Amino acid sequence: MFFLENAEIIRNDRVADGIYELECSASEIAGNGDPGQFVHMEVKPYSVESVSPLLRRPFSLYGVTREQGTISILYRIRGKGTSILAQVKPGEYLSVLGPLGRGFTLPAEGSATLLVGGGMGIAPLVYLADRLVRLSCDVNVLYGAETASELVALDKLQQEGAKCHIATMDGSRGYKGLVTDLLTCISEGEPTRMSTGKQACTDIVYSCGPLEMMAHVAKFAKERGIPGEVSLESYMACGVGVCLGCALRLRNGDASYAKVCSDGPVFSMAEVEFGAGEGEVRQ
Repeated sequence: MFFLENAEIIRNDRVADGIYELECSASEIAGNGDPGQFVHMEVKPYSVESVSPLLRRPFSLYGVTREQGTISILYRIRGKGTSILAQVKPGEYLSVLGPLGRGFTLPAEGSATLLVGGGMGIAPLVYLADRLVRLSCDVNVLYGAETASELVALDKLQQEGAKCHIATMDGSRGYKGLVTDLLTCISEGEPTRMSTGKQACTDIVYSCGPLEMMAHVAKFAKERGIPGEVSLESYMACGVGVCLGCALRLRNGDASYAKVCSDGPVFSMAEVEFGAGEGEVRQ
């Protein structure tokens, strides 16, 4: 079930160069949204009399406070729509539709979990980490970014109780290189408790970020017999499975397709057709 809410903006903070965190009041969405689901948001406030931009934009649920009836999203300015959204001020109202899509499958209480996020792909994993910690899970997060200033979710993850392991491309914080390089450390028993040799004891892996990165994570999980899920991004017009604009080919041998907005955005790693040479190119 989803809801259309007239959401009041509480804050719309610039947290890094071109990156913003927006929090708004949306009690129905907050009360029903699960990790991995998303909202479809109009990027211009009601006070703006314009039909442009016409289409809503999809944003993963980054944070949810059910008691206060608030949700938050994390976004980067990429074009006209997000540029307009960055100008929205507290006290203004946006039309928000959600929660939409299929979210992450939560494991049993006390499970050992691994979350791998690259860039803005960290957004849905933050809300997931919060829920996993509440389930008394062991939560390890491999978090990659171009530079330290873009690790905007790090404090939030650590406050939630997740164990974070960092990789930056320029070496300004943590390991210098690709976040997927940290998987090698895991297979050797560091920096988590997930392996004591060849046999990993991780119960489930979750990932979101560039497709090449997720392909490498899926290869890592498959080789070790660990189940996993990925959250995919796609251009969406309707957000509810009507327009077919976000069709994704699945890996099941019969050339069938799924809709990212309604059948996803979360899929089993075994379902996704990453492409030829998957897992070889790491981003």
